[in-house]
Amino acid sequence: MSTKEHLAIDRELIERLSVIAEREGSTLSELAENVLRQHADEAERLAEEFAEDDRRWAKYLETGESISLEDILVELDTLADEARRKVAGAA
Repeated sequence: MSTKEHLAIDRELIERLSVIAEREGSTLSELAENVLRQHADEAERLAEEFAEDDRRWAKYLETGESISLEDILVELDTLADEARRKVAGAA
């Protein structure tokens, strides 16, 4: 069971958020919790992405291995061709 905490929020912001909550058919508390939850989820996702970027950069610095732009473009063309064939086959 989670506990509820109180936050200090500027009166003007509370009024603005109350209008939005009412328009969306929810309470101010529900709106605030949803927004904060979405923000936390996004911040955690970005932290994971940055950590992965750091790992990949460290591996590159260690090995010097990379994929050329030319190879990436060839792969993208191949994927685009496959997608076009699938779309044409589905039509």
